Amino acid sequence: MTDKIRQLCRVIATGLAMMLLAVAAASGRDATKFPESEFPSATFDGLSGSLVWMDASGGKNTAARDTTIWRNFTDLTGVTMQADFIEDSTKFLVMAEHGSPVPWSLLEFGGWGSCQRAAALGYLEKIDASKVPVDKLEGGSYNEYCISAMRSGAVLTYNTDKWPTSGEHPSDVVDLFDTKRFPGKRCLYKYPQFGAVLESALLADGVTRDHLYPLDVERALKKLDSIKGDIVWWTGGDQVMQLFQSGECDLGVVWSGRAFNAATKDGAHLAVSWKNAVLTTGAYAVPKNAPNAAAGQAALAMWILDKAGQRDYVRIMTYPTPIKGLGYPEDLAPWVPAGKNADLAIQEDADFFSKNESTLADQFNAWLLSK
Repeated sequence: MTDKIRQLCRVIATGLAMMLLAVAAASGRDATKFPESEFPSATFDGLSGSLVWMDASGGKNTAARDTTIWRNFTDLTGVTMQADFIEDSTKFLVMAEHGSPVPWSLLEFGGWGSCQRAAALGYLEKIDASKVPVDKLEGGSYNEYCISAMRSGAVLTYNTDKWPTSGEHPSDVVDLFDTKRFPGKRCLYKYPQFGAVLESALLADGVTRDHLYPLDVERALKKLDSIKGDIVWWTGGDQVMQLFQSGECDLGVVWSGRAFNAATKDGAHLAVSWKNAVLTTGAYAVPKNAPNAAAGQAALAMWILDKAGQRDYVRIMTYPTPIKGLGYPEDLAPWVPAGKNADLAIQEDADFFSKNESTLADQFNAWLLSK
């Protein structure tokens, strides 16, 4: 190849690159941050308005997404993300059952079983696989309606001022029920899903890990009766951290990412144990008749494709999504629901919760109101 031909090729290549940058600029896309090869225009261009999403987490987890993946989504598409914190996802099911219009175009479910149930009831849109690259997720972490997101653990958490890690301290969720060795108020999640409340009760009552599911709810509630006077109930991650900070509880079950933030970033004197923690897989989906369904599908795609945003998010919340080849920093290993931590913990039975969520909630709420 002569020098003149090489020079001509360079000129053509430069011209093409400038043309692509100009096209991207015209569409609002920063091609250096969101290259077409990774963020296809067929999925992300032409969107507008806002996307209101049902947020099952709230607090720092919402802020973590707003400053990472969702901010990138807005930069790419111009669509603004608006979180609507709903602590109990059954609110969506009630609205859908009664035919009420939902304001959300994206749904977060705290557990995989809840998303399965919503899909089985016909309340979700099918994932558009031509736009949402579900093949980039690990096998078994998606179906026609839901994608796995934010794997977490409901871990035993305790005050190290009261029980230093160098001495005798709580080390297993069953220790929640040993008020003689570990006296004090216990912070437990006020819903029977996602919080290891029933599982810990059954384990403390002698049920082995391999016979935990299906949950014997009556037996679990009877065991919970033994510590009912020592329980402080929480409904949100920020709330439980405040309860620990104020001294209203000394031990309890907390979502692993919240404990991570409190202990490593907020200076809280807390430690966790993964022994018999319960691993939960959250889920995202798009509801039927969503007001901005196209943006909802694109948000699912963004969650999978934005690897830089995912790495930033996991550094804040330690809730990984099973994206092929993504991984996580080694220094987060003590806090991530994987590896040795996962071996110590118990994977929740999503099928059980999918089939029994409504009945389970009724039983649990009736017990809460009883003396």
